[in-house]
Amino acid sequence: MHDIDRRTLIRFGGIATVTGLAGCTTGFRETETAADTEEPTETDAATTTSGGGGAPPGADVLGGPDDLESAPSVTAATLERDQGAGQFVFTPAVVWVEQGATVEWTIEGGSHSVTAYHEENGQPGRVPEDASAFDSGVLSAGESFEHTFETPGVHNYYCTPHRGLGMTGIVVVEASEGGPGTTDPSDVESDAEATALARQLAAAGLGDGGGGGDGEAAYQWFDATLDSYWYSLYNMSTNIAMSGNGVQFPHNEQQQQAFEKRVPAMLEAADVEKPPIANPNLNMAPFTEGDPHFTQQPVFDSGDGRPDASTLKWDMSKSSKTVSPSSVAWTHLKGVTWAKNFESHFDVLPPGLAAKFRAQMLTTLAQIGVNATLIAGGPDGNGALTKGDSLQLVSGFKPGTGEVTDSTTRPKHHLSMLWFLSNLNSLAQNGWFGYVNPEPLIPANKVQQLTDGMAKTTMNAFEPSDVVSMGSTRDLGLALGAAAWYGTQAGSSDLESMTASWANALADEVAANVDGDGRVAGSAQNQAATQGAVVQGLTWASELDGVDRTGLAADALGYLTDDLYDADAGTFASNADDDVYRYTARDVGDVTGGLNAADAVLDADVGEQYASFFDGTLNRGRLQRAERPPSRNANAEHALPLPPKAGGEFGQAAVYNQAVAYDTGADEWSVADDRFVTADALYAANQEIWISHWNGDFYAGRGVPGRTEEPP
Repeated sequence: MHDIDRRTLIRFGGIATVTGLAGCTTGFRETETAADTEEPTETDAATTTSGGGGAPPGADVLGGPDDLESAPSVTAATLERDQGAGQFVFTPAVVWVEQGATVEWTIEGGSHSVTAYHEENGQPGRVPEDASAFDSGVLSAGESFEHTFETPGVHNYYCTPHRGLGMTGIVVVEASEGGPGTTDPSDVESDAEATALARQLAAAGLGDGGGGGDGEAAYQWFDATLDSYWYSLYNMSTNIAMSGNGVQFPHNEQQQQAFEKRVPAMLEAADVEKPPIANPNLNMAPFTEGDPHFTQQPVFDSGDGRPDASTLKWDMSKSSKTVSPSSVAWTHLKGVTWAKNFESHFDVLPPGLAAKFRAQMLTTLAQIGVNATLIAGGPDGNGALTKGDSLQLVSGFKPGTGEVTDSTTRPKHHLSMLWFLSNLNSLAQNGWFGYVNPEPLIPANKVQQLTDGMAKTTMNAFEPSDVVSMGSTRDLGLALGAAAWYGTQAGSSDLESMTASWANALADEVAANVDGDGRVAGSAQNQAATQGAVVQGLTWASELDGVDRTGLAADALGYLTDDLYDADAGTFASNADDDVYRYTARDVGDVTGGLNAADAVLDADVGEQYASFFDGTLNRGRLQRAERPPSRNANAEHALPLPPKAGGEFGQAAVYNQAVAYDTGADEWSVADDRFVTADALYAANQEIWISHWNGDFYAGRGVPGRTEEPP
């Protein structure tokens, strides 16, 4: 069986954002005359270690207490991809030197500085007393800097432009016992710095490295927010759509002609000659569930550095072949989120990915999805998921047969669609955020009309008590979140007021179900998920004019973090008296959403709990089927399998399982349900990218739903 290396997987992972959302009318094949796309090159940073155990650049060690260097060289590099310790690194990250040794740093790529953690440099003192405050200033590629170390002890230093991304290093001058440079690095400004220094101290056997023991730093907030980025990227439905794993709606000749014109227009606007993926077969809508095992050997490099999408098919005999409003909405919302923020994150991805083409394609797919599901895509000429001329939604539809499999109108489908449309409207009304998008298939005024129509239909159809009776109190949180996203996108002041009134009524229903200790009664099966969903909804809705339920949100958060958190297990109990904690992908999304809102708005200290919860459910529990490339430690106990090793003859797509379970008695995680359920997986993927964008030092800044866009 062919073993896909990590370099190949990162290329595929990055490509996931190019055409990642189901929603195109037909397969697209580029012409044979298109010029080859140049494959991005990777910085060949030194990784030689002594006692580093093959550690990646940024965590590697040169020398040791009995192997001191006299004139070592260190490279300051910008890597093409994160090899386990960040993309901006000093390598070797730790060097042991003799007293009086001169260290030379060379800038291999990008612009970097070499700056001591010293009070004179405006930073906490993490160098020996009386040590000098060296600072190279910002240098460019090819330039170098030297410093002679006369003071024994441990000297911590950083790169000024990339300190917040964890670009740090350590020079150990003979004596290493004690001193400011070996203490807990929590005194530095960002989580990324603290994580990097902790890893480097642990790798060198200095101090406690921030925990973890055995030379491995503890899994921290920055690790979780970085991994959430990769896992969210994996769950872009590239694995559904570009490989032909979606369900194709019937399309008329006019729609077909429009699409054929738009692809060349997007290539021209993005200044690329062909899509960054070979042979995408883009279907209209994601099915509700399926089996992500590949049916043939995937080709991740078709000869020009691009994966061949035609080799990534799933076993469609195991697909539901049914679409629902939730599967469509959460999938397309994921694409809109990426498109809206591509300017904030595309530098992190390999440069050959044509970020502007990706953003244009994602917004195009979202518009086509809206057209087919709400306007024209059903057998009667109406929207495939709408009831006649209304915007009331059915719950299930089979495009292949034109059969409505479930005609019930349910709150969760309306709420997810409203959440998605509000985000699409934000994108459309703000001019597609800085990239040239060919004339939209659905003009901005039509997107606004549809969003307003869905909001009015939803608010009129579901009283707060209906939301509970047709689901659970958890769905009140989903409804409040939808109101928050829509409220700042409402097309009139009357609709703004209507939304605020509905949000207050929803919050009143929550209050009627909250016990004195903050526990929300009428819960879904997972109490922690209900608490998280309600915290998220109340917090975001409190950003609307006339709505302030942050006190109630804080009460619900307290029950989650104080009563349900199991410190021994490192995760939240699904219920207070459960012996086995079971988490679906949606449950994980709800807890993540609640902690995200709590950190962003309530200023709650939830980072440590979130990191532990994330590491347990997604890493140890393997809700995520494949690790981010590469694993921070390939020999770690809970390193996850790459797709070819994940089961089946040809491996599987790197998407979420449906459910995992933790046995408190055995201290063991297991996969409880290995289906891929689209709505739940993509809901969780949206929450993961939001917590990565808003809260992680990986991305600076945060935003409020629908109101600010730095990030979303």
